[in-house]
Amino acid sequence: IIVDGVCSVGSEEIRFDDWGLDVVLTATQKGLGTLPGLSVLCASQRALQVMENRKTPISSYYASWKRWLPIMHAYEAGNPMYFATPPVNLIYAFNASLKALTKSAPSLEERFQLHKQTAGRVRSALAELGLRLVALDDSVAANGMTAAYYPDGFAAPDVLPKLLKDDIIITGGLHKAIKDKYFRMGHMGVSAVNTDRDDIDRLISSLRSVFG
Repeated sequence: IIVDGVCSVGSEEIRFDDWGLDVVLTATQKGLGTLPGLSVLCASQRALQVMENRKTPISSYYASWKRWLPIMHAYEAGNPMYFATPPVNLIYAFNASLKALTKSAPSLEERFQLHKQTAGRVRSALAELGLRLVALDDSVAANGMTAAYYPDGFAAPDVLPKLLKDDIIITGGLHKAIKDKYFRMGHMGVSAVNTDRDDIDRLISSLRSVFG
């Protein structure tokens, strides 16, 4: 079982062992609150065994687990090895983020709840404005990101520049069949957790000024 956790790791509860997951893949720049540039992957023993037993060669040179695992094992044993130059500054930043996530307030459980509350605020505001979510079921929609369809008569050039004037950055769609019909808003990390910031208030206010 492989999970694309780019928008969920750090923003949602993920019980890797309890749910029998094999691979969770994410990146550092979203819910984990680090600069972009690191790919983060968790693998089960079952996934590692499948990798070891595969018959065909791994096509990727740098993404091959067989090249990285010996490096990781060596570092765990206190004997550093070299395969490729790591982005040291990003690793230090990631370490700082993980410490903040796991050792500082709010707790992980509180953090997940704050993300859920923030998502609810954003989606309630969109509903008031008559915008429809891309997610078919709000109960399983991501708590760190919301995708919504443009209302009739609106398109990206009508919306994104106006929001940018308020220092609000949203992105266009990704799904090929509907990519020009919807937009995405991230509301994760400090924007959702730090109550001293007004990121969400400003987002909702700007959306109302455009669509209201």
